[in-house]
Amino acid sequence: HRRYAESTFVVYSTNGGATWQEVEVNGNMSTNTNTTNPQTLQLNLSNEIGGHDSVRIGFKYIGQWDWFWAVDDVKLSTPDAHDVSVAGVYWGSTDTWGARLPYYQIPTAQVTQIDFSGVIENLGYMNESVTFNATAGAYNGSSAPTPIPAFSSDTANCTAGFTPAAVNANITVGVNVQIDSTDANPANNTIANAATISVNASIYARDKDNVTGGSYNAGDGFEVGNIFDIYAGADLSAIDVYINGAAVAGATVYSKLYSIDPQTGDFIFVDESNPYTLTANDLDALITLPLSGGAYTLTANTPYLVVCGSLGDGGATNDLVVGTSGVSEAQTSFYLDLTNTTWYYTTSTPMVRMNFSNASIDEPVAGHSFSVSPNPAAGSTTIALSGKTGADVTVSIVDITGKEVYNNVVSSLSGTASLEVNTAAFGNGMYLVNVISNGTKTSKKLVVRN
Repeated sequence: HRRYAESTFVVYSTNGGATWQEVEVNGNMSTNTNTTNPQTLQLNLSNEIGGHDSVRIGFKYIGQWDWFWAVDDVKLSTPDAHDVSVAGVYWGSTDTWGARLPYYQIPTAQVTQIDFSGVIENLGYMNESVTFNATAGAYNGSSAPTPIPAFSSDTANCTAGFTPAAVNANITVGVNVQIDSTDANPANNTIANAATISVNASIYARDKDNVTGGSYNAGDGFEVGNIFDIYAGADLSAIDVYINGAAVAGATVYSKLYSIDPQTGDFIFVDESNPYTLTANDLDALITLPLSGGAYTLTANTPYLVVCGSLGDGGATNDLVVGTSGVSEAQTSFYLDLTNTTWYYTTSTPMVRMNFSNASIDEPVAGHSFSVSPNPAAGSTTIALSGKTGADVTVSIVDITGKEVYNNVVSSLSGTASLEVNTAAFGNGMYLVNVISNGTKTSKKLVVRN
């Protein structure tokens, strides 16, 4: 299943199709994410259809301009007496923000206790007493025996948490459940790799580091990012962002750091990066956006929000698309729509991270500057150049495929020059204006709307 905004249901009728009941499935998936291929989904309808001499089963899809739901190999079976399953793992660390936040990358300075809980389903028709177990490195945690009635689910919490050593390490988390009786389907009792936690020198991340989707605003302005609880005071120097491959080279992006007003919950601007123009090499890659004010000291036991954003290009292109990976609990990852200046929460985890290293973007100092106006252009635009070194300046314009549609050279520029470009010869869309001198290239977006 590939999810966008549709709804999918299993439907059933116990009266020959006169009336139908429905059970939603795939409802916990985030937008623009996929299930495994194939996905095996087990739905227990014993309470709903048990005791009837006949039943009709169907599938229902509600959506518009969505992706798809491919259903195959449907099997109906009676439940076993004893069958429990690990349906999910709820893990992470809890501080001032109040939610249990999973950190897949943790700086050694931010190491703290991690708690584990298992979401357990009893698929059998007998009541069970279930123990949930978690392992992480040398840690072995278990819950107290938890009673779970037949055909129901519950959460079991490990009685002790896990605090990793403050040394660089990759830690695999494994979980399983146990019951006193023989389980009819032991394969669903275990998740061998429920998570991998990387303890490292400088990166704090809530995403799974495996891009599965993207967050964007169809060319309009937006910001998106994550809440982080800070457990020890530290100097934040930069914000890392994974740029989805659907973003557009030439998009101008930035990062921001917000604190949170403890009384109102409002996000308070602290600092931001300088504007940065995406290049083709930045697409489907991680970039680092240093804070313009230098390293900012974060306060212990305080939450902060870090985001990546763009003012957009008026809807001409995708502009910025931030990679997403994993699922966020409600009210822990946020999206600002700049068209109405409204904050929303998102359940698709943005790949926006804190970077505590002494980060910088290596950018050569250009011996030139330029502007493009009007932009968007309708029929023509003027490229105004300013040069300091007397070097030749090459101006080129390329479309989004990289095809060059304009090229001109201004010889020995020392002062100013203007180039009028006939954009009527271009198709509507987004272009990149490249200016090169002394081996240094700078770029700006040009939107053509003839």
